[in-house]
Amino acid sequence: MSEDKKPFGGYAMPAILLVDDVAANLRVLYESLNGRNYKLLIANGGKQALEVVHKSHPDLVLLDIMMPDMDGFEVCRRLKQDPETAHIVVIFLSALDDTTDKLRGFQLGAVDYVTKPFHPEEVAARVETHCKLLSLERELARRNRQLELVRDRILNSMTEGVVGLDRNGRASFVNPAAERILGADARQILARELPDWEPEMLREAIGRILAEPGEIDHNEISLSNLALPMPDGGTRQAELRIAPICENERPRGAVLVLRDLSERHRVEARLNRTNNELNKSHRELRQAQMQLIQAAKLESVGRLAAGVAHEVKNPLAIVQLGLDYLEAALATDPVASEVRRDMLTAVSRADTVVRGLLDFSRERALELRSHAINDIVNESLKLVRHELTQRNIAVDAALAEDLPKRQFDADKLQQVFLNLFMNAMHAMQHDGRLRVTTNLTQIDGDELGPHARQCGFLGGDTVIRVVIEDSGPGIKPEDLDRLFDPYFTTKRQGEGTGLGLSVTRNIVTLHQGSIDLENRNRGGARAVLLFRKDEKQRDEA
Repeated sequence: MSEDKKPFGGYAMPAILLVDDVAANLRVLYESLNGRNYKLLIANGGKQALEVVHKSHPDLVLLDIMMPDMDGFEVCRRLKQDPETAHIVVIFLSALDDTTDKLRGFQLGAVDYVTKPFHPEEVAARVETHCKLLSLERELARRNRQLELVRDRILNSMTEGVVGLDRNGRASFVNPAAERILGADARQILARELPDWEPEMLREAIGRILAEPGEIDHNEISLSNLALPMPDGGTRQAELRIAPICENERPRGAVLVLRDLSERHRVEARLNRTNNELNKSHRELRQAQMQLIQAAKLESVGRLAAGVAHEVKNPLAIVQLGLDYLEAALATDPVASEVRRDMLTAVSRADTVVRGLLDFSRERALELRSHAINDIVNESLKLVRHELTQRNIAVDAALAEDLPKRQFDADKLQQVFLNLFMNAMHAMQHDGRLRVTTNLTQIDGDELGPHARQCGFLGGDTVIRVVIEDSGPGIKPEDLDRLFDPYFTTKRQGEGTGLGLSVTRNIVTLHQGSIDLENRNRGGARAVLLFRKDEKQRDEA
């Protein structure tokens, strides 16, 4: 990997500088981060830290505050004042826990503040999160530079003329199309002052756009069928738009866009394609940033959930055994037996929450084998058949016969369908109708839900679609955006953990699929699951 392609400066891994004047603290920090794919640098004082920074260019600095030669606040101030080092991420480590000290650290440009004594795993987790965010920011900056290059290439290849004007109406930028439409080369156009623009209608429009606030409205001006004078004495019919460039609500220049009307239809089609591609790129970058940030947060939540669940599970088992042991002893005491039954119910509820936490935090390796999705749907329906009969809920299953097999983890996908079926039954309660359809279809862009778009599905993709509909009351509009959040539930207290749909979405996503929930126009709710018909399609997408 060449240096210009390495994600962390000149290194293939993040370079982290540890700064503390106490050797024992440095040792703890070093041992906490060693072996985690970081390049570790050490400094035992503020001045030495600055020397190491200018020599080795670290990506992140773990910085103590109270040091004899130069305190951490001063080190941070110098780093942020120097354009060469201002980008370096600073995390303060200090025994100073006063709010004023923390605010001062953040005001100087630090991104985090850890108070001593600190837990090594906490420091490691924070460093990992900030390194991921730093990598994302640099990737985003790289993509933005690429987009700027693409933008310049587009401007130079456009058939529409683009002219940039400064505050005085003098041309500052001209693309080749503008040279052709105006009938002059760039050197001649760049030498034009405001009085040189012809015809008079154009000159007046430029003057109106560049007028001071209060003198005239600074909206975009459009001129249709404008006759531009040509050097040979003739004219060229063009359409022209002038838009102001404002700073602090004052005009600082303008942009002229010229269109040769003879090429209008061809240029409009090209511009529409170009705008769509740029908008798509910006959306993808924003989505990628939010997904990575959310993934970093959920990873920390998952580790915390797993630790809490493991600590609680064993005591619950002991309580369960004790209550089972007391069953015979309390058989003759109705009041005590009733209390025991209530305790068993509470323990069962707690055990359900613990199992949900463990399932949410557990590593999700898939056991993929070739399966027909209809078989998995049918097996799932069999498992809830008794519950459907008890609730008098009818089932309509319209499963397409031409669906191709693909790689699925049947057990995990069955967990997805069971959770969706149970949610539908709980919503309908009694005397409802559950409809399940599957088909292979070329999806239309208007049919894609938010999660499908996040997962990279596009209009025109050929997908396996599974739709599960119920005749219940539907979903409250204010709850639609939160249904897949961990620990959010619409059920009554004690009936749900709030993890079912979160786990469901994770399983579907691991299968390169998407799941969106929505309300039906005729009442009830609908779950739409999309899967690529094979893994190669994902790679090509």
